[in-house]
Amino acid sequence: MTSKTALVTGATGFLGKHLCQQLSQQGWLVYALCRNQKKAKELDNSVQIINGDILAPEGFTQQIPKNLDAIFHTAASTNTWFKNNKLQTLTNLTGTQNIIDLAMRYQAIKLIHISSVVVYGLHAKIKNIVEDMTKSGAQSSINYVKTKTASEKLVLNTKGLNAVIINPTHIIGPGDKHNWARLIKMIAENKLPSIPNGSGSFVDVRDVAAGIINAFHYGEPGENYLLGGTDMNFKQFVICVANKLNVQATKVQLPNFLLKVLAHVKNIASYFSQKEPDITPESVALISDVYACNSSKARTQIKYTTRDFESTISTTLSYLKSEKIIP
Repeated sequence: MTSKTALVTGATGFLGKHLCQQLSQQGWLVYALCRNQKKAKELDNSVQIINGDILAPEGFTQQIPKNLDAIFHTAASTNTWFKNNKLQTLTNLTGTQNIIDLAMRYQAIKLIHISSVVVYGLHAKIKNIVEDMTKSGAQSSINYVKTKTASEKLVLNTKGLNAVIINPTHIIGPGDKHNWARLIKMIAENKLPSIPNGSGSFVDVRDVAAGIINAFHYGEPGENYLLGGTDMNFKQFVICVANKLNVQATKVQLPNFLLKVLAHVKNIASYFSQKEPDITPESVALISDVYACNSSKARTQIKYTTRDFESTISTTLSYLKSEKIIP
C-alpha cells in the first residue's frame, strides 16, 4: 500500500476508470479530473472529483493539491471525423500543454503521458513495432495520429519535466461500451459487413492500467514504453469472438480500396447531413494498419505483465452480456 497522491485526467474514460480503481486499491489518494459529472458518479467513492476541463485549467487549478506525486494524463480525443478535427487538435495539443504546465507549476514528481502505438505510423505490411523506431505519425494525414504524435513531442521537449510516455495498442476488456464493444456487438448480431483487413496487438485494459502505475515507480524519464498483448489479425479476432458467442462469423472481407471508396462516399454525404458517418477514410486507415508489437522493454524495465487473450475476451463478453449490450 502507498500514500501517494495522483491527478488523473480522462478519469471517466474506459482506461481512466480502471486506472483510478487500481490506484485507489493500492492506497493512492486519487483526484479525478472530470468534465461530465454524471459519469463522475460512476467512479469509486474513494476518488476525489475535480470538476473541470483540460482546455480551461483556470477553472480547476485551485482544487489541485500541492503535493502531487503523479499526474496520469489519459485524456485525449480519438476522433476520426474531419468535422471534429479542430476540437481534437485543441484537446490533444493545447490540453496536453495545459497539463504539462500544471505538472511544472505544482512540481509533480512524475508525469505519465498516455499516448498510442499510432505515433509509429500506419503500415501496409506487417511491422514489429519497437520503441526506438522513427515516429512517422508526425507525417500522417490523419489528425488523430498527427496530434497524438505532436502531443508526445510537447511532453518530451519540455525541459525539467520528469515524464514517461506510455504507448498502448488495441485496448479491450470489461467496461468498454463504445470502442471495440461496437465491433463485438456487430459480430454478436450478425451485422458485421466486412472483416477489417488489419492486424495488431490486443491487450487487457486492466493490464494497461497496471503498466501505467508501474511506469510511475520504475519508468525512466523521457522513455517510451509500448504496452501490447496478443498479436493477431482481425479475422482471427472476429472468429474467436464468434466462436465464443456461438454465432456464425462473416466470411466477407472486402479489399481496402472498396472500403476506402465507401468511406469517402459517406464522408461526402456527411457534409450535407452534418451527421458523423459509421466509417470514415480515417477509421478505415486505422483498422487497416498491419503491425505486431514488441513489449520486451516494458516487461523488463517496468515489470509489465499481461494475461492471456482467452481470459480477456471471456471477461469482456461476460461484461457486455451483463450490460445487455449483446444477447
